[in-house]
Amino acid sequence: MKILSVITGIGYGHTIRQAAILDELKKQGAEIIIASYGNSFHFFEHVYHTLEIDGSQISEKKFEFKLFKTLFMNLKLPYYYFKNYFKLRRLIKAFNPDIILSDFEPLPLLMSKKTPHFLFFNFDPELYKEYLRQGHKKYFFQSKYISWIYKRARKISAPIVIPTFEKASSNEVTYVNPIVRPLPERSQKDLLEKLKLSKPPILIMFGGSHFSTNLLYKIQEILPQINEKFIIFTYKLSGESYKNVTFLSFKENFLEYLKASKAIITQAGHSTLSESIILKKPSLIFPIPNYLEHAVNSYWAKKKKIAVVKNPKYLTEEALLKIIQNFINSLPDMEKNLSNLNVKPNGAEQAASLIIEKYKSLKQELDK
Repeated sequence: MKILSVITGIGYGHTIRQAAILDELKKQGAEIIIASYGNSFHFFEHVYHTLEIDGSQISEKKFEFKLFKTLFMNLKLPYYYFKNYFKLRRLIKAFNPDIILSDFEPLPLLMSKKTPHFLFFNFDPELYKEYLRQGHKKYFFQSKYISWIYKRARKISAPIVIPTFEKASSNEVTYVNPIVRPLPERSQKDLLEKLKLSKPPILIMFGGSHFSTNLLYKIQEILPQINEKFIIFTYKLSGESYKNVTFLSFKENFLEYLKASKAIITQAGHSTLSESIILKKPSLIFPIPNYLEHAVNSYWAKKKKIAVVKNPKYLTEEALLKIIQNFINSLPDMEKNLSNLNVKPNGAEQAASLIIEKYKSLKQELDK
């Protein structure tokens, strides 16, 4: 079984999701090639045969998603798509994949239409409808762009696979449980000993973008005033550990630290939120303003009372200190709510099974 996976290179969430699915397919003997850019390319280039393509950029110098600035930064995107089209066409011709996976990269949906495709993304149209019914912001252009990609997938009969915490009833998408990396088997006590931690820390992890830089500078200034141990996982931002604060670069065993922790301060990305929920860790969430995915994820987490959600714009250090202290005081209630959630961590296995079933049915048709 030959698999071509084309993955967006913005952030790390899409990359982590595909890594979990591809690991399951590799166990079944799949031959895998990746096409990507940015964070995803650097993550996979030493793991699988990987083709570097050009990709889109987002405005991320400040803690806010700015649509029109992002559009301006991507004026060359049509040219990049033109280049990528021929790169991918040559790759598809040489590799002849049995299945093409796309993790929110639309170009593959326009190519090799006779080859079965799968589209992966975590935008749930049914949850978005519920979100709108509550009177929240519509994000017109972002939702239209996602709708266009979903319509394109349906046009070529590509299943739209959505990892979710709570499955809705829909004939237009295929739901699977959250797609996460393999979870640590050791207990929290054993992990604390292994990681040489005296007590469960609070993790601070803002993912694979620069959105959080300004906020993180403010947070680290107030942490010495709080009687807790903090570990900050950084992205292209170095810091010197001091008092009750430890800086670490991204680690492959991040989930060991998460399981050993008591809570996490993070953004509203689907992958980190999924891992936090499955490991029953309360979250203090600072969603990226004006970013649809984060708005909907935050809405669900707040509705379930498993996270505290705060707008990161214009926060003073005094306000941040109060927010974090109140978050710590509310941990017992959120832990209780998390314990009542029945969310299984087998989304990667479910997604891989869908792909394998499609391959087997295709092979049976060819053998007739």
